[in-house]
Amino acid sequence: MTPFIWLMIIIAALVIEFIRIELYGACAAAGALVGLILCIAGLDDIWQIAVAAAVAAALVVLVRPVGMKYVMRARRDKELLSLEGCDAVVTCRIDNANNEGIVRIGGRNWSARSNRPNGVIREGEVVTVIAMRGEVAYVDIKREKGYKR
Repeated sequence: MTPFIWLMIIIAALVIEFIRIELYGACAAAGALVGLILCIAGLDDIWQIAVAAAVAAALVVLVRPVGMKYVMRARRDKELLSLEGCDAVVTCRIDNANNEGIVRIGGRNWSARSNRPNGVIREGEVVTVIAMRGEVAYVDIKREKGYKR
């Protein structure tokens, strides 16, 4: 194979990776990079392909699971951050003293606590998400515009 073919494989794998981050494309690009190096070193085509495929497969098996933990954590953090400032409806009374409370945010239920110490918020109240910490939404009663505390 020519170096041009290996470069095209690397580019195609990276484009696929950028479209949908699953780390398969990155593993394939790394394998193709090894194939490119072997091509430049002058190895036969069969060895280039075999070693490139072996490297890509090894990376998928050994490195991808660890890398996906970080990718999924970043996606989760981004999702939680996007919920801050959203309105929610209290579906189960929030009582900080008893560690109780559930709110519905965008069609999904979340554990909730009042942003105020020993806060209690009735079921059915509309609240604003102040912060997300793990799986818990910290909320405060939504105030009308122009309202001063």
